[in-house]
This record gives sequence, C-alpha cells and structure tokens, in this order.
Amino acid sequence: AKDYAAAIEHYTEALRHQPAAKTYFNLGVCHHRLMSATSPGSPAYELHRGGAVDAYNRYLQATPEAPDRQEVAEMIRSLGGTPLSAEAPEPWTIELVEPDDVPDPPSFDDEGDDRPTPEIPPLSAEAPRKPSPGPLLRPRWGLGVSLPVMLINPGQAARSDELRPVPTLGLGLRGHGYLGSKGGVLLGGELALATQPLSAKQRHRMSLAFVALAVEYRRMMGQGRWEIGGGGSIGLGSQALFFDGDARLRCTKDREASRRNGLWASARLYVAALLGQRRNHALTLRVGPGLGVYGPGSVPLGMDAAGMTCEGEPSAFETFGIDEGPAMVVGVDLGYAPRF
Repeated sequence: AKDYAAAIEHYTEALRHQPAAKTYFNLGVCHHRLMSATSPGSPAYELHRGGAVDAYNRYLQATPEAPDRQEVAEMIRSLGGTPLSAEAPEPWTIELVEPDDVPDPPSFDDEGDDRPTPEIPPLSAEAPRKPSPGPLLRPRWGLGVSLPVMLINPGQAARSDELRPVPTLGLGLRGHGYLGSKGGVLLGGELALATQPLSAKQRHRMSLAFVALAVEYRRMMGQGRWEIGGGGSIGLGSQALFFDGDARLRCTKDREASRRNGLWASARLYVAALLGQRRNHALTLRVGPGLGVYGPGSVPLGMDAAGMTCEGEPSAFETFGIDEGPAMVVGVDLGYAPRF
C-alpha cells in the first residue's frame, strides 16, 4: 500500500509538469488498488474511488481513440462514475455502488507513452495481508431471537363478551441460511409462542404458537448499515384458550378450555440496522399480516362435573364467537440476530 501511495504522489507531480494519458491511467490504477485494499464505505475507500474515476476519465479525454476505451468506460460506470470524453468534458458525478459490483483493478499501462515511469510491483507480489473487515462479510447462516407482538382475530374478539382484542406478547426463535451470489435470499425456519397479558382468573386468555418455513429477500442500503426487504412464511399453527378461575363452561379440561390446530401463513416487510465493524449483528423489525386456517376447536371427552356427557358440546372458541376457518393476525416482530 505504501508503494501505491508513493506512486500516486509521483504520478500527480509528473502530471503537473507534463500531462500524459499513460500517467493518468496509471494514477487511476493506483487509486483503484488502494480502494480495493480499504474497508468499503470508509472515508479512504471513497477518496480512492473518486480518485480512480477522475483519473480514468482524464485518460479517456486525453485518448479519445484508445483501443481499451470501452473497457475503461465500463470500469468507470462500475465504480459509480460517468464516463467523459473530449466532446463531453462536464464534471463527472459519482454514485453509490454495491462493493460487490466493483471490478478488480487493471494492470498498469506500460505502452503508448515515451515518458519513463517507475515500476510498481503488482498487488500479488506484496506480502499477504489480512482481509479488511467490512460490511460484505458474506455470512453463511444466522440464528436469532425475536419478541413478537400479535393481534389475534381482532374483529371476532372485539365482538365477543368474554374475549378481549388484546395483543399477545411472546418469544420467537429464527434460523436461516444465505443463498445467492450476494447472499440476499434467506431460507430458514421460525417458531414462536405468544399469549395475551391478561389474568386468566377473570377471563379466558388466548395464546398462539406456530412453526414455519420462511423465505426473505433483503437488499443493503446506506453503505451497508441498513437492510430492507420482504418475505413470508408457511407452516403449522395452533390457538388455545386458557382459564384459571371457576369454570364458566360446562366441559373444560384443567386450565385449557379448548385448542385448535391448522395451517399458518404470513407476509412481512423487513428493516434491519447492521451493527459492528463487520456488520454481523442485526437489529430487525418485521411488520405484516398473518393468516391461520383452523377447525372448531377441541372439546374434552368424558363427563362434566355433574356427570353429564360432553359429547356434541360446542368448543370454547365457538361458545365465545371465534368461528372455525380463517383467522386473521396482525403482527410486529422485534428481533436480534448475529451472523456467521
């Protein structure tokens, strides 16, 4: 890196005395290689990226008929710049680009100019260096916890005399692997258990559990500090009603008044803040609807306290106005997930 920094000083001084296309090109290569050895998004990275685009553009303006003109122009675009020419000398602009899209630096130009230039050892000739930490860690998998807040059957619960449309609070676990060349697609699984923060001695309390296969797509923003995306899940779900007080229903079994199982699906929008030097700690927010399809609910078999059969009795869900079929859920999920 010191050799390239010294070469930049040499080429800059040489250009002050005698501008030359070859010198501009080699100056761009030096900036390009120093940029590649710097953490993406850092001030030094952006400084050398801008220096490389400026030097490559000056090379194009100095040699309009250069045989490698198209290759250099494409390299400028991939660095976030706008290729210029002698006919279009407007100041160039540089845009944010994904570090993965930045090409490797080219070789130095040793032809086309009689002005002697110092030989710079190629990057491969340097002593091996440890990779600089940066946001593009290329994680392979992640495992995290979440705090789901879900509103279950809001419409039916609001019309019920017994139940209340109070959100459930719970705990979730999520694991996933990263797919695709840029790791933007996630495939994994998730499970959660949540219950209403109500006293089960006064009213029946509803709980929800699910285990599902999840797929998400994410895209980095803000120099690798943020992610946005979306996805969904599909799996199995379960709802239950609990009551700790004196039995209000003729047929109950212990604390569990009724349980029903079925299919579960959800969709979500995803936002995450990536923390740490290597961006491998994520604080996540997911918002979206869920939908379960359930049966009428269980009824305990056997006899009630008076010795009468419970066969044919409606379930607690049916008694309190929660019908079988689709069950709407609106959820917010706050989570933390380290990446490896």
